[in-house]
Amino acid sequence: MGERRFFFAAWPPTDVLSALRLRLAQFHQRDWPPAGRCELPQRWHLTLFYLGASDPTRLQKRLDDLWPGPFPITLGFDRIGAFKGGRVLWIGGQEAPSALTQWRRGWLAEDGVEASPFLPHVTLLRSPRPWSWEEKSIEPLYWTLQELTLVASSGGQYTVLRRWPMVS
Repeated sequence: MGERRFFFAAWPPTDVLSALRLRLAQFHQRDWPPAGRCELPQRWHLTLFYLGASDPTRLQKRLDDLWPGPFPITLGFDRIGAFKGGRVLWIGGQEAPSALTQWRRGWLAEDGVEASPFLPHVTLLRSPRPWSWEEKSIEPLYWTLQELTLVASSGGQYTVLRRWPMVS
């Protein structure tokens, strides 16, 4: 089945999923990449950071030790763009809230890793070949994160191992 890899993520609630679908529907399929395939909505998530192959027990304990308790984070998504030479279409915002950026930076610093710039986004579509896509503005969508999850990924399957509340 493949090596398990881990990441921290937030999963959109039903109302945000519906809003994401509506924003995606605003773009005609002719604008999409050749042979592009939409990610299934049940796989849409916000990756806060990728951890790679790690010990899940250690990750959970570490998060318990570093978890500041619930801290409300609201993200604003106002554009659609592309990553990886035009292979990944995403919906996202321009800047992560400072509380989230500081928490990510603290977590990564514990491993001696410098936090890379963080663009909050949800991957909507993937393409096997690059294509040209100009970033487009969309009607803003706001999402208050309800919980943070530790996720294992193996063979294209996601398994939520644990949940931590983001709101009281």
